[in-house]
Amino acid sequence: MDLKALENSLLHPAQDLKGLSAEQQFALIKEKAAFGHSIVTEEGLLERLRESKKTGKPLKVKFGIDPTGPDIHIGHAVSLINLRRLLRMGHEIHVIIGDFTAMVGDPGGRSDSRAPLTAESVRENMATYAGQASRIIDLKAYGVHLHYNSAWLGKLGLNKWLAITKGITVNSLLQRDDFRKRLDGGHSLSLAEFEYALLMGYDSVELKADVEVGGMDQFLNFHFCREMMQQAGQKPESFITYDLLPGTSGEKDAEGRLAKMSKSRGNYIPLEAAPADMYGKVMSIPDEVMWVWFRELTEISAKELDALKAEVNGGLIHPKLAKQLLARVVVATFHPAEPGAVETAEADFNSKFGKAAKLVPDSVEALPHADGQTLGDALKAATGESSTQLVRLTKQNGLSILQGEAYGPVSEAALKQPAGMYSGQVLKIGKMRYFKVA
Repeated sequence: MDLKALENSLLHPAQDLKGLSAEQQFALIKEKAAFGHSIVTEEGLLERLRESKKTGKPLKVKFGIDPTGPDIHIGHAVSLINLRRLLRMGHEIHVIIGDFTAMVGDPGGRSDSRAPLTAESVRENMATYAGQASRIIDLKAYGVHLHYNSAWLGKLGLNKWLAITKGITVNSLLQRDDFRKRLDGGHSLSLAEFEYALLMGYDSVELKADVEVGGMDQFLNFHFCREMMQQAGQKPESFITYDLLPGTSGEKDAEGRLAKMSKSRGNYIPLEAAPADMYGKVMSIPDEVMWVWFRELTEISAKELDALKAEVNGGLIHPKLAKQLLARVVVATFHPAEPGAVETAEADFNSKFGKAAKLVPDSVEALPHADGQTLGDALKAATGESSTQLVRLTKQNGLSILQGEAYGPVSEAALKQPAGMYSGQVLKIGKMRYFKVA
């Protein structure tokens, strides 16, 4: 396999997919959808694609975002990457900003209630979302439409709401496994949370969506979107779900599945991570995770992925070369407006781990400190690590200091000493971060 040719095709995918037949578009959509029953209904989606080709009318593709926090990670980008390709197929992308539903909070998969958000905090979170999402899909592009669901949910009359929801049974809502687990575990479930999926469904009713996309964690919510549309006398939308991106650690849950990327687990890469940091973290993932990331974060075809995996497993391509390819594509995907970002990130990685590795790489960060501030407090401020984690690092040789031609351990006692005692010295945290004490 020619890795250079593959990299070029991944960095420069075909931009105009409008000329593909309905069947070809469906095949591209299906090979990126989640494994299992991820397209509901397949026949309905193919039928809609054929009708779109026949009439020349694009499909309305819905994607909802609840701005519950200011930052998103690359796991959130999987749906956006697929939306970008649907846009290139000529379909309309309708992004629903859940400024109303975010104040309720999606209860799916949670064992307790979310802390309520104010309208002000939702607006603050949304201010950063648009810029981050635009790294993947231009929200101002032709064919992309932004909506805020407070525009209709904030004005929804009780008569209309009751007319649509009277056909939705409480029994059907209580069939949800996540709800049953919460109640069986003695946790509360508010009425607002109970109705979250129905509020989300009303977004589909208002939009008259043809298709909805999102992560597998939205599977149950999407079913209620279909029910709400049916109750409103509309043709229920088809939906496409995508597998949740596993985290950087390769950790597995009790059932042996790769744990999903999440901030709470600390196994994530921020969407706005610096190119060098992003490249380094991709290079640190286990090979098992690498293959999933190739499928979810790039436009590699199933055939290309199978061929690449076979050559790596057969010893024809070193796993590191495959991972370097993934790292370059990931950095290019999330830093499209930064010329030379990929080359700089790769050079930084090589300066730390390559044949020409340096004791002090070019990316060394300054470690400022106030008079009398301890080394531990200075590191906490610079890294975001807790005191407990820093102590743990000293015991695991995860925190070291440059001593001549090698890095030696830093003791727990050193963390309590004034940082000024180490002025000009270089500290290494983990495998990736270097700090020079100011």
